[in-house]
Amino acid sequence: MALNRRVKIDIFGQLSKLKSSLKAYLKAGSLVLFRTMGKVLAYSVCARQAASLGSVAAAAYNLTFQLGFATTQICEAVAVAVQTLLARELADDQTHSPRIKAKLIRHLINTSILIGGSVATGLSLTTFLQKDSILRGLTTNTAIREASSVIFPAVLLTQVFKGLAYPVNGIIMGGLDWLFTMTTMWVANFVCIGMIGFWSMGGATVSLNQIWIALAAFMATQVVTGILRYKSKTGVWRVLDVSDKNLARTS
Repeated sequence: MALNRRVKIDIFGQLSKLKSSLKAYLKAGSLVLFRTMGKVLAYSVCARQAASLGSVAAAAYNLTFQLGFATTQICEAVAVAVQTLLARELADDQTHSPRIKAKLIRHLINTSILIGGSVATGLSLTTFLQKDSILRGLTTNTAIREASSVIFPAVLLTQVFKGLAYPVNGIIMGGLDWLFTMTTMWVANFVCIGMIGFWSMGGATVSLNQIWIALAAFMATQVVTGILRYKSKTGVWRVLDVSDKNLARTS
């Protein structure tokens, strides 16, 4: 009561603004949810395909899948950072001129991709060089170690693309480009599941190596489509076109 006397709080007067904010939140949330469904579906199909190959193949797939996640967690941190910084920069129309703003946004994009790609490549290369000792530390089963060793190159290739996909997706989501990030995830899903479906036509057996190649394509599709999106300088990414026009005038 004392606070309300000092600072008038008009809850009912804010209902119209709350309704608008809630509508935007629900729209973005539903698109992100649908995006997540596309990712989970791709992972589920790959895991089911690996399980159909037997217990050794399923164990090797799960081991390398978890190892891959461990080698790209730093890249996820990069994605969260660039998403936050980019969203703040795009929303700020007062601090910098359009040209400086575009320059800062481009710097954030390039730096995040460089860091993500470098970290993923470095960790994947280190893991590959130490694969025998790493696999011995993860399992004592010789058959699982041998199955994991065979697919290691495809696993680590996937991790390099995944290390790039994290910051690229962070860039797109930082731009609040919700519809595109949902669409590109489902495109990647169709590529991954489509490859597995093609290889399994006629009752053919899909190998663990093929499953990981499909996952690599899943990650690579996200990287390529994300880069093409902001390079197109359309939608929210029109801000990047401002810099080019101003530079042309001042050169």
